[in-house]
Amino acid sequence: MPRFFFDIHDGRNERDDEGTLCDDVQAAALEAKLLLPEIAKYEVPKDGERQTITVLVTDEEGHPVYSAALCFVGTWLLR
Repeated sequence: MPRFFFDIHDGRNERDDEGTLCDDVQAAALEAKLLLPEIAKYEVPKDGERQTITVLVTDEEGHPVYSAALCFVGTWLLR
């Protein structure tokens, strides 16, 4: 079973040095998609109204195989 690494970029870079075993690249992509909302629960923008969280999935050789992003955009409606 191949190991994939899930690096997180959310204003700072968090490198995954441990990795996760996944059946294949499709399973790794699903894992990245499921990871984004979990991260977003704790990473709400505190100093603005915009934030993008990106997960970059790489294989055991360090090659990028998938990238997923979640964007938060808030807009004030008060005049």
